Amino acid sequence: MCGPFPPGLTDRLRRYGLGLLCLALVLGFALLHAVAPHAYVWLSRLPDGVAKPHPFIDLRAILQGGACWRRGVDVYAPSACLGGGVFNYSPLLLRLAWLPLGPRDALAGGLLFCAAYGAALLLLPAPARGWRFALLAGAAFSPAAYYALEQGNLDAPIFAATVLALRLPWRLRGLSYALFAAGAAAKFYPAALFSLALRENRRSLAVLTGLGLAVSGLVLALYGPALLAAISIIPSGTPFRASFGRIDLFRGLAWLHRLPPGTAAAWSWGMALAALAVALPRRRGWSAALTTLPATEARFLIAGAAIIVFCFMAAQNIEYRAIFLLLTLPGLLRLDKHGWSFRLLPWSVTLLLWEAVPRALLAGLRQPTLPPPALLGFWLLREVLWWWLTAEFLAASLAFVTQEFQRLRHEKLTPRGITHK
Repeated sequence: MCGPFPPGLTDRLRRYGLGLLCLALVLGFALLHAVAPHAYVWLSRLPDGVAKPHPFIDLRAILQGGACWRRGVDVYAPSACLGGGVFNYSPLLLRLAWLPLGPRDALAGGLLFCAAYGAALLLLPAPARGWRFALLAGAAFSPAAYYALEQGNLDAPIFAATVLALRLPWRLRGLSYALFAAGAAAKFYPAALFSLALRENRRSLAVLTGLGLAVSGLVLALYGPALLAAISIIPSGTPFRASFGRIDLFRGLAWLHRLPPGTAAAWSWGMALAALAVALPRRRGWSAALTTLPATEARFLIAGAAIIVFCFMAAQNIEYRAIFLLLTLPGLLRLDKHGWSFRLLPWSVTLLLWEAVPRALLAGLRQPTLPPPALLGFWLLREVLWWWLTAEFLAASLAFVTQEFQRLRHEKLTPRGITHK
C-alpha cells in the first residue's frame, strides 16, 4: 500500500482497521440509541422500511422461542408464548435451549455477535492496494452488514464461524467441518460449504461422505417432522424490499401484472436453467482465473460462491444474508486482469450490499409493498445484477468442482488443487 504513512503503519492499519472501525461503529450506534433514540429508529428503517426501537430483535425472538420450547410449547405453531408467531429456525437450534437464556439476554448476545463479526473482519484476506482495501471496507460496513448486526441475526455469527473455518490450517480441517456442521444445524444453508470437501483425497472424501450420510440420516430419523415444519414456514414476502433470490424477479413481475398469476415459480426455474447454460461455458474462464489466485483468496471465493448460489436458488433470502458476498471480494479484487466481467464483479457485489440506500431514496423509508414508478428501474437493475452474479458464481463453483474431480481421478492420496499451492 502506498501513501503518506510508513509501511509498517499502513500494514497495521490494513490488518486491524476493519475490526477497529467495527468497534467504533457499534459504540457509535449504542450512543445514538441512548441519547438520540429518534435518530436511531430513523436509521433502523433504512434496510427494510421497518422502525426498530430496540436492537437485536431476531436474537430476542430466538431466545424467546427457546424459553417457550422449554415450557413444552409447540413453537412451530402460532402461540401466545411467541406473541402469535412461530419459531422459523431449525429444531436442532432448540436443542441448545437447555441453556437458561431468555429475551433479557439479547443485548449481551447481540454485542457478542457484533464482536464476532469484527473479529472475522480481521481474518479476511486484506487487499494490498488502497482502493481495493477501501472497496472491501465499504462492503464490510454496508447496510446489509448493519442489517444483520442490528437485527442480531444468526447470519452474523455464522459468517464469523465460516471465516474462522476457512482460515484454519489444513491439519485442523476437522474443526472446519465441525463449524460448517454447526452452521448447517442452525440455518441449513451452510451445508453448501461441504462442497469444499472435494479438496480431500479419495479415501478421506469417502469417509466424510459416509459420515455425512450417516449423520444426516440420524438427524432425519430423530427430527424429520420438525425439520419439515421449519422449512415449510421459512418466511417469504415482497420482492421489492430487502430480499434476494430466484423467485424475486418473477414474483415481482407477477405482482405488477406482467406475468400470469401462478407462473412465477416456473419462470424462475426456467431462468435458473438459463443461468446454468451461461455458467457451463464460463467455467473455462473461471478455471484459468482460479489458478492465478493465492490459496486463501481462492478458498474464500469458492466458499462464498457456494453459499450465494445455494441461497439464491433455494429460497427468498432477507438481505442480511448478502454479507456472505464479503467472502468473495478478496479474490474478485485480484481478477481484474482476466476481462471486463471480472473487473465488474467487485463493483456489482458492493452495489448489491449497498442497494438499500438508493432503494430508500427512491421509495422512501416506509417502502410500500408495491414500488413507486421511480423505484421500478432500479429494482430491475438489482434483479439483473443478482442473476448475473449468481451465474458467474455458479460458473466458479463448476470450475472448482471440475478441477477437483480431475485431480481425484489422477491422484491417489495427496490432496492438491486451489487450496494447497
